[in-house]
Amino acid sequence: MEKDLIPLFKVISPHGLKGDLKVTLLTSNEDLLENLKELILLKPEYRLLVVRQVRKGPGHLVYLLSLDGVSYEEAKTLVGEFLYIRTSDLPQPEEGEFYYHQLEGLKVFDEKAQERGVIIGVIPMGDYELLLVKVEDGGEFYIPFVEDYIEEVDIEKGLIRVKSVDELFAVQK
Repeated sequence: MEKDLIPLFKVISPHGLKGDLKVTLLTSNEDLLENLKELILLKPEYRLLVVRQVRKGPGHLVYLLSLDGVSYEEAKTLVGEFLYIRTSDLPQPEEGEFYYHQLEGLKVFDEKAQERGVIIGVIPMGDYELLLVKVEDGGEFYIPFVEDYIEEVDIEKGLIRVKSVDELFAVQK
């Protein structure tokens, strides 16, 4: 995947006979859909897709997507594929807010400046997120992404500094 692209939708199925798609939104930020103009398809080949319409579908985070130039026959072949947006098309997050892709890959340091691992995933839990951290030996642990545990997030330096929470560092294998 290109570095400046992030997946926004996964195609569930064709919808109707005009090439519309039923898709799952891969973020809880539904505001991204308000001004959505184009999407990028990487498979079977790189292609820019112009968005005609996005409307709420049946189910949680399910949408119906109308794209220019996608026929019913092509829509059937896109099941399981991802549709991407450029990170440059994302609105700037508010102060103290981050996109998941910005957190993934950051190194985790404790209050003694000891490196504890690298964030490999972000799991939404409703009111907060859990950061999935992988340690050098391959084990993993979780850190709640809340003030009680997070001291500093520095995207530019590629790190997150956490407060003293030794019980969280109990590695799970």
